[in-house]
Amino acid sequence: MANKWIDGFRGLGKFDLPRQKEVYGELILEGTDTKLMLHDVDTFELPHPTIHGVIDHIVKLSFLDCILMKADRSVNSEGVVSKYRLELFPHHIIFGDTHVHESESIFSSISFKLTDAKSLFYDFDAFGLALDPDLFIDQILAADSKKIGREIAKGEHPDIAYFTGKHTIIQVPTALGKISAEHRPSISMGGSGGSGFVNSIWVEIEFKSAQTFSEALASAQELEPFFSMIAGRPQRMEEMRLLVSSVPDAPKVFEVYSTMKPFVRFPGIAPHPADLPIDPVRRSQEYSNVLADWVKRSSSWMDARMRYSNSLRTQVFDIDRLVGSANMFDILPASAVPRDVELSGDLKAARDKSRQLFFDLPESAERGSILSALGRLGKSALKHKVRWRAAPIIAEIGDKFPDLNWVLDEAVNCRNHYVHGAESKVDYAANFLDTAGFFTKTLEFVFATSDLVEAGWDIKGWASRGSTLSHPFYEYKNGYKDDLAALKFLFDKQ
Repeated sequence: MANKWIDGFRGLGKFDLPRQKEVYGELILEGTDTKLMLHDVDTFELPHPTIHGVIDHIVKLSFLDCILMKADRSVNSEGVVSKYRLELFPHHIIFGDTHVHESESIFSSISFKLTDAKSLFYDFDAFGLALDPDLFIDQILAADSKKIGREIAKGEHPDIAYFTGKHTIIQVPTALGKISAEHRPSISMGGSGGSGFVNSIWVEIEFKSAQTFSEALASAQELEPFFSMIAGRPQRMEEMRLLVSSVPDAPKVFEVYSTMKPFVRFPGIAPHPADLPIDPVRRSQEYSNVLADWVKRSSSWMDARMRYSNSLRTQVFDIDRLVGSANMFDILPASAVPRDVELSGDLKAARDKSRQLFFDLPESAERGSILSALGRLGKSALKHKVRWRAAPIIAEIGDKFPDLNWVLDEAVNCRNHYVHGAESKVDYAANFLDTAGFFTKTLEFVFATSDLVEAGWDIKGWASRGSTLSHPFYEYKNGYKDDLAALKFLFDKQ
């Protein structure tokens, strides 16, 4: 299915407002500059953020989360004041053969195309050319000639392109629903213009029960950090479709255009499929286990994972990225970090006595700081959390990352310097890439790989494979020992 609802589209239609029907208007699709302009409107108010319309005479449009951007009217030479001209900004536009209401739970699945889908789901053998077409071409031409009633002549150098017919690449039951990746090729039937396949790979979430649009969209967005982590660079949903299958033999397909689709500068080129940490084709069971467990923890991990996903949107290593990479560990759920330390009776008594003494003092910044510190006594500190997350990595491939715990401790010290003004052992500013840059990479590597290891990823198998260094995991592993040597030299720790 070709998608015409792309940037640059302009179309005229009729649109229904809550208090006025069949208003003429124009739709312009242009990302964050998208606008719906309505003419001869009785009032400039927009009492409801959903608007319905028809374009191309038959296509039904549903505009969700509309914002009124501008309302104006004119006065002609005779002093007659016109009706209003409104300019609206919709956050989402749904195209289909029926209108959609935001409260309707009607969608059975949502599908989307990812930026690096061809690398993420590298099913190389699904399409190909026959290695020896002469073995089959006579039989194929004879059958087609008989079918169409005329002879198709064989040429000097025949070729046969094929699709194996395997549409489903992988299918994984998860807490969100059944997640699958599928080949959806378009096929040219032939002629002087040529014939063949143009494939698109779509990810689909088939829900356990019908969802509203906002629920379906939230489920799709929940997976973005996963695919970004696996690809090693940010992923965007380039196209999106919704399916209503209330009538099994006649499902309705809706196209979705999101105006706030994030603008992303994709660093570098698409990752090489062999560099990705998990493989849905050659190691499908591992992939299924990791995805299912990752989704199961999604709601409690979302804040931290979004922090990591956002860090992939830039190749710049600065103070903000360093602080953010440490913050990922601080906002992990309690189940992902070590438990609080049980204080002895004497420490509890000293804490409670100190708290009462400071509580009775007049309010001040110092009083508040001490009370806050006493409240954190026994709580798992950032260094404890980071080391805890690194422990399974060290247990499996510690020989690849010697002194990792020391690097992590110094990474937290560096973060504390920039957040709390703690005294530094070296001049971070003068040696930023060798210190804060390396620390940031280390914190991000430990966060992401520990997440996948917890989900069932075989990190030892990953470490044993070769790489083209197109993924940040391998890039970090390849440069670790040189970066460690440079860091030790700065800290005079040879």
